[in-house]
Amino acid sequence: MRYTISPDAACAAVHDGTVVLNMRTKRYYSLNETGAVVWRILENDGSTEDAVADLVASFDVDGATATETVEQLVAELAAESLITPAP
Repeated sequence: MRYTISPDAACAAVHDGTVVLNMRTKRYYSLNETGAVVWRILENDGSTEDAVADLVASFDVDGATATETVEQLVAELAAESLITPAP
């Protein structure tokens, strides 16, 4: 599945991840290294499947764990209106 990044979301890379600011609510979210990978992939029009594959290739994690991680992060980002399902 693909998602669109909200125009209200601004992000910046930091030493150990990414910080995402919801400019509408002024709340910020700190993503760890794996969360930053997922965000970057979604930001570049990648799918959740692409994110899972990248996590498996880059980290010591199996497919089931990577899928669960991506699904949980995507649900949290969507709940905060930082991403929406792409048409």
